[in-house]
Amino acid sequence: MLVISSIVSVAQTSEEAQYAAYLTTSKSMWDRSISIAEKAHGEHSFERAVAMYGLLNNTMVTKDEDTFDDNVDQTVDLLKEIIEKSPNHGEPKAVLSSVYGLVMAYSPMKGMLYGSKSSSLIDDAMKNQEESPIVQKLYGGSKLYTPEMFGGSPEKAVTAFEKSVRLFEAGNTENNWMYLDTLVGLSMAYIKTEKHDQARNTLNKALEVEPEYGWAKSILASLDK
Repeated sequence: MLVISSIVSVAQTSEEAQYAAYLTTSKSMWDRSISIAEKAHGEHSFERAVAMYGLLNNTMVTKDEDTFDDNVDQTVDLLKEIIEKSPNHGEPKAVLSSVYGLVMAYSPMKGMLYGSKSSSLIDDAMKNQEESPIVQKLYGGSKLYTPEMFGGSPEKAVTAFEKSVRLFEAGNTENNWMYLDTLVGLSMAYIKTEKHDQARNTLNKALEVEPEYGWAKSILASLDK
């Protein structure tokens, strides 16, 4: 848990900055987290790529397509570079798959070009690094948001998100925005599979971790109407 006003002013690590940016949907905080990751881990690091992905993901919330367009190409290029250097590392492939998913969300007509690329990348990521919470999270997101006629499956999304949560919780969940995002993803998958009690329990769990989590509050309120 964090006090947003304090962490925004004192965050020193990329993880802290990303966490605050995620909760506040602040573009400036995402930009800061990218700079911090670059300084701490290098311009060509996976840590920087994750922060850049966080910025792209944030634009879906803020409906800031201009920021997405300004940053997507360099994010894709960095992830491709990382994959080329570490072809057996699943997490960069999973993140790139999700970036392509965002591209298609903004421009559905690009599905013909990016749909197969995204599917191939996430499948390879699962083969390479199935025990990664990030891979399981992004696989779950792929199955949740892909139409069933193209391979989507809310049931498979539930399984993947549940495994991701377990894997995150076996490690360190402090200041981990992807862990919070996974809990919400799991709740959405539960809703799609008509498991509303499990969805409520998962959202309440997220709010126990972070009482300032507005998205979880919003979904929970919609369930309780």
